[in-house]
Amino acid sequence: VHQIKTPIAASKLLVSEVENRQLKQQLEQEIFKIDSYTNLVLQYLRLESFHDDLVLKKENIEDLVKEVVRKYALFFIQQGLSLNLHDLDHTIVTDKKWFLVILEQVLSNSLKYTKEGSIEIYFHEGSLYIKDTGLGIQNADLLRVFERGFSGYNGRLTQQSSGLGLYLSKKIADQLGHKIAIDSQVGQGTTVSIAFPEKKLVFE
Repeated sequence: VHQIKTPIAASKLLVSEVENRQLKQQLEQEIFKIDSYTNLVLQYLRLESFHDDLVLKKENIEDLVKEVVRKYALFFIQQGLSLNLHDLDHTIVTDKKWFLVILEQVLSNSLKYTKEGSIEIYFHEGSLYIKDTGLGIQNADLLRVFERGFSGYNGRLTQQSSGLGLYLSKKIADQLGHKIAIDSQVGQGTTVSIAFPEKKLVFE
């Protein structure tokens, strides 16, 4: 997996030379996806040594959210989606590196399955919410979205699901003492919530 990083870096350099703006953006998006899937595999492998470099400390939710949003800015622009961030100035105790993995996976899914409308991210009563106006998830699939390798109807429909993202997010959240949940209706979008019950934090 580490060896894949070299041709990805080379591809980024080559794309920077492309003069056609539209083609350049499309290529940048595809390389970004390849890079993201490669990182996903690395993070999955690192789960085995999760506690080796765990650093739990106070973090500002707004800073974490904006860091991930900036990374995916190109996708919002290309897809014409609006972004609504509010009530995010709150502090949580977490491991920044691992929590950003969860945020990236959730936001990536929202962008993947939201073709029009908006994505809203806000903090309310101890939980962070990521709400989209996307395809929504069938009831039968909702029960299994956190299973390893499960892609569901939407994954088969778009051929874009690895079946690892939400599984990884759930495993990380459990290790950090956070609680991740999904509420969704077909055709009306999906809301992912991440709760932070302090009494369950893991300090190993």
